[in-house]
Amino acid sequence: MHRTMIKRGLYRTIDSYLGECAKVHESAGDAYPFLRPEIYDALGFSPAYGELPFFDPASHSDETRRR
Repeated sequence: MHRTMIKRGLYRTIDSYLGECAKVHESAGDAYPFLRPEIYDALGFSPAYGELPFFDPASHSDETRRR
């Protein structure tokens, strides 16, 4: 049986250094944890960059502080 590893994106976000980027699964190897959109698309990650859900770390950290 032949297995191929699917390169997986988890969500889109804003990184303070990279700007808009995709958080990718650790199985992405050297690409882990963040990729710029053009690199994400060029490497053939799935799902397509535009289909990834958006996660805003700023709004998430506000929720954490309220608890």
